[in-house]
Amino acid sequence: MSFLTTSDVTKLSILSKRFFSLWASFPVIDLHQQQTFAPTHQATNAFLDHVHNSVRLRGKDIVLSEFRLNANLQGIFADERFDFAILFALANGVKCMELNLGFAEYLLPAQFASESIHVLRLQGLKLDLLNLIQVCPSLRTVSLTSCVINPQDIKVSSKTLTEIQLRSCGVRSVKINAPNLHLFLFDSGNEITNPKPCQIDVLQCQNLICLSLNNVINGRDDWIEEHVYSLSKLKTFILNGCQDIERIKVWNDKLERVEFSNCHVLTSIQLKATSLESFVYESAHWDRVCNITFLASKCIKHLSITKGAAFTDQWLEAQLAKMTSLKKLRLETCYSLRKIKVFHEKLERLELYGCYGLVEADINTPQLVSFKYHGKIIKVVKMVTKSNCTATLSMEPRITYDNESFCRWYKMLSFFGYCKALKLICSTHMEVMIPELLRERLVSPLYDLQNLEIEINSLEKIDKDLVDSLLWLSPLPKTLHIFSGPPSTLQMIIKFVYSDMIEEEEEDKNPFCCASKPIKCWKHHLKSLEIQSSDVSPNSGSIELQKYFLTNAKIPIRFVSA
Repeated sequence: MSFLTTSDVTKLSILSKRFFSLWASFPVIDLHQQQTFAPTHQATNAFLDHVHNSVRLRGKDIVLSEFRLNANLQGIFADERFDFAILFALANGVKCMELNLGFAEYLLPAQFASESIHVLRLQGLKLDLLNLIQVCPSLRTVSLTSCVINPQDIKVSSKTLTEIQLRSCGVRSVKINAPNLHLFLFDSGNEITNPKPCQIDVLQCQNLICLSLNNVINGRDDWIEEHVYSLSKLKTFILNGCQDIERIKVWNDKLERVEFSNCHVLTSIQLKATSLESFVYESAHWDRVCNITFLASKCIKHLSITKGAAFTDQWLEAQLAKMTSLKKLRLETCYSLRKIKVFHEKLERLELYGCYGLVEADINTPQLVSFKYHGKIIKVVKMVTKSNCTATLSMEPRITYDNESFCRWYKMLSFFGYCKALKLICSTHMEVMIPELLRERLVSPLYDLQNLEIEINSLEKIDKDLVDSLLWLSPLPKTLHIFSGPPSTLQMIIKFVYSDMIEEEEEDKNPFCCASKPIKCWKHHLKSLEIQSSDVSPNSGSIELQKYFLTNAKIPIRFVSA
């Protein structure tokens, strides 16, 4: 209802008095400039008129639960119409107020005060945070983004606050005494190369559960260690873009989640957290060496390493032996890996992205249900997974059909025939157009695969030659799903239903097909076939595809628009 203009409300109210009563008493006011007015100075002025009129028509005795306003007020520091709307919301007991004013420096009205407000999310305002907390004694959540805070040295004391988030607010120091605070997030902003120092002290927030720091400089090497060790109830610690710490010890037995990313000078991490379940590390650069030591790791369930130059085959194998509870492992752009052995009885998800130094993988993971790989063709020594495992493969550089390259890809692909489903991501359709000569000489590498999915970037049409090649790769599928990557929406799903091939009495519809091959293809014992296509126009190749299946399947085909 908040999206209606004043004119629309007037027109609808003439037609229905009940509508006006419902609109005027609706407990949420949600006003967005971009959804109703263009982002120009003239339009901004019209939008402020709309805000004022929309609020003025509301009932004076309603109880508001939320007041949300999104507008670009850059260059506007005060406006009576906007102040009227804010004070109206406060006077009517609003519980949650969200004001997103872009990169403005709008001044809150001097009368801003509320006994009822619990949540305050502000962007693009100029304010005194200490005074704001004092005049809103029931405040629980404060989130400030791109706000000008005076004074820049923040000292906050509150018994009601449970969450504080400060993003791009340019403060010099933050000291908080809030015994019920559960979450503190600080982000100094986009000054990655030259961030301003900020002294942060939340040691008196002894019930803090989540501490997240982004792009910070404090000036002391031990300030993070002191906080993590002293906050006895801390469960989540996130450090991103720290500029001044080379070595860090994280010792806290209550910690469950730890993340380090883009810490430019960090060379050593030592963790002693007996309850740790998730550890994520992303280096600032692929050749940055950072030694990570886990003093207690048996509870870790999720391990993610990105751009880790120090992580060798031996390091990985040693960590996997200790992490007996591990369920998800993700390795990205770890160029030091060469021949990995992933032996783990509980691992369920394995992801390898852009580890271009990798040449060999030996994987024995009987509980694995998801495997994702992006990189060069590698030698697979072993691939032990659960029977319902789904795999995704994306090769770089793209697949070619010279003898050596195709032979290596063929051998790698054959290890995924036992998966429940396989997805291949290709740059062009030529990557899966297997030459006829190779098809005649070789056995299909995916003869046991039930579900094959092909994603091809910028696919223009799905023709019979493409489908025929894919049905050589996987000759007995239950589903064949072909689709183009974004922005195209082209896709086709082909569903195959077979009769029981054990029945000796059933006549083979294609007795001369596959006569010299050990494995029979989809053309034999086919019971029904359904094709769902997003494009059934003549130029899409659908007519040729129908003829192809009618000729080879020799059964009626159901062709429907997806």
